[in-house]
Amino acid sequence: MLRKIILSVFILLALLVVVVIGAALLIDPDDYRDELAARASEQLGREVRLEGPMELKFFPWLALDIRDVTVGNPPGFEQAPALAGIERATASVRVLPLLRGEIEVGTVTIERAGLHVVTARSGASNLEGLFAANQTQTEPGEPTDLSQIQTGAVRFDTVVLSLIDLAAGTRTELHLDELDLGAFAAGRDVPLSLEGRLVQDGETAVGMVLDGTLRVAADLGEVALGDWSLSYSLPAAGAEGEASGSLTVNPNAQPLRIELTGFENRIEAGGLSAGLSAEQAITATIGDVIRVGLPAARLELNGQSLALDGEASLGETIGGRLAVSGERLDLTELVPEGDGTAAAEGDEEAGAPADDFSALEMFDLSFSLDLDELVLTEGAVLTGVSARSSLSGGELVLDPLSASLFGGRFDGAARVDFRQQPPAVVLSPELSGVRVAELVTLVTGRSPVDGQGAFRMDLRFNGFSPQQMLGSLDGSGDFSIAEGVLQGVDLEALIEQELTTDNLAAISRSFGGETRFRTLEGGLRIEDGVVELPNLNLAAAGYGATGQGRIDLGAGRVDYALALDLGEELTQKLPGALRRATGGRIPLSISGDIASPTVNVDLAAIAQGAVREELGRRLLEALGDEEEEPPAAQEGEPEGGGEASGEAADEDDRRRDAARNLLRGLIESREEEPESAQESEPSEAAEEESESEPPPTP
Repeated sequence: MLRKIILSVFILLALLVVVVIGAALLIDPDDYRDELAARASEQLGREVRLEGPMELKFFPWLALDIRDVTVGNPPGFEQAPALAGIERATASVRVLPLLRGEIEVGTVTIERAGLHVVTARSGASNLEGLFAANQTQTEPGEPTDLSQIQTGAVRFDTVVLSLIDLAAGTRTELHLDELDLGAFAAGRDVPLSLEGRLVQDGETAVGMVLDGTLRVAADLGEVALGDWSLSYSLPAAGAEGEASGSLTVNPNAQPLRIELTGFENRIEAGGLSAGLSAEQAITATIGDVIRVGLPAARLELNGQSLALDGEASLGETIGGRLAVSGERLDLTELVPEGDGTAAAEGDEEAGAPADDFSALEMFDLSFSLDLDELVLTEGAVLTGVSARSSLSGGELVLDPLSASLFGGRFDGAARVDFRQQPPAVVLSPELSGVRVAELVTLVTGRSPVDGQGAFRMDLRFNGFSPQQMLGSLDGSGDFSIAEGVLQGVDLEALIEQELTTDNLAAISRSFGGETRFRTLEGGLRIEDGVVELPNLNLAAAGYGATGQGRIDLGAGRVDYALALDLGEELTQKLPGALRRATGGRIPLSISGDIASPTVNVDLAAIAQGAVREELGRRLLEALGDEEEEPPAAQEGEPEGGGEASGEAADEDDRRRDAARNLLRGLIESREEEPESAQESEPSEAAEEESESEPPPTP
């Protein structure tokens, strides 16, 4: 395609040369309009129409000014725009060299012109068959010869080069608002300056200003743009940038080959400053698939430097391999100011369309990331980051992913499915030795617990904003926290200040503060942002606690049902009635705001336990009394009946032992029933006891 574009530019120049020479030979161009058009048509292999006025000037230059020139298409392109149309063009040749049979072309100017390269649905191009008369005089496959084309300065003013694909329904236009080219000769460096823009389907995609030197080989075997500098803008992205380097193209190569050396590029967009420089040559081959090699490049993002190495391919999909490494990457510095969550929420309320990630389905990439430090957000810094990733069919996979995080270690895998809206994220992390409060605060803004923790989880959520994540967070796993603190409730104050009194009904308030523990462990389930803790186990100095709970991360609330197990020393400090009723096991309910929940003693559970204990004690005492009274020998019983009497007594003992064991088993099994089961069928005695203080032991 590049070869076609280069040839198309020379079409305009060749057309003027043919017409000027013809005018010089025929003297009066208006009288010989048809002859001039026929000569140009013969040379180009296309119908040329000269429909506007023509003016000829003489010595020392023979200059021709023509208007309204049209170059037609070959058969089969009747519905396509003409190959070329020129509203006004001027060209000149020196008279004296012309008399000697030499052609020396002077300044060439083309104003308000259009060149349309059209590809039909069949794949044929309207450039095929150009210069047909010249091609019949050369051997098939002989290279193009531009050695005979020499001009003075060339100026294009408001010229449009269009690439139209009828099969794809696309139209790409290069608007040359101004193009100045020095005196041209094949194989010679020619100063070049250009101001223009690239328009895609009616919208300006790129605006540009270019300066450099152009060198074209006579056989089109090499086109070089040397020491060029480019200023450009991307209106759709609100971006502006500058680039420089040297570019060499081999249009005759199959596939076409491009080499870019000394490349540097810098772009500014929405508070983001990005720079790319290549220490070695960037190479590209353009065929059915475009392949680009990027060795030893360096990327700068807002002053942060990363090393790049890889290759890419562009065909039906965009594929490639990229290795990224560096000392530090702070993602917070790459987010434009004002792109906060509140704005995102406002957009959703206003009915703004969701982000469209469908373009990611075109990618088939693999890349590696090795960083000394990666800042995800404020307070979340990963060190020693190593990740191997792939992006294929709209799905991003990071596996394995390892780093140091919150004073501990992160190992695991991540998967993001951009084909869903919002994107679905699956995480399988294993964390060890992390500071729990920093981890939880990252998501919720505050944490109900702190300590050195280990987690093993499988998590799923949708979207990337905190609101989307919390509202859709699901998963399961287990945890273990050592030497930590439970925030919002001081269990030691509860034990020392409240449980030493008989009036447990008065305990219904927020204690605040914190509870220090040696270990806290259990399993967890997460559904819609609510964390369920089905088997909590807390061990502290002198006491422990078991039970279950839940944490609503979105609402910032907790709800625990705990059984506080006092050690022997603390149990002895309890009032006698309470000590006998509970055995040092105090059921608690803790609920409310994470920072300051309300603590209540579960009196109903204590009453049930007291009733069971009292009932069991009395029954066992009754059995004990019966056991202490052995049956007396009946009066008048013969001596020989002693053996039979002893067997009967043994049988009675066995029956009493069986009855006691059965009773103990029933009592113990009742005590071990889950609280939920006990609460479902409360006895009348328990209900009565729950309305008063725990009963003293009679």
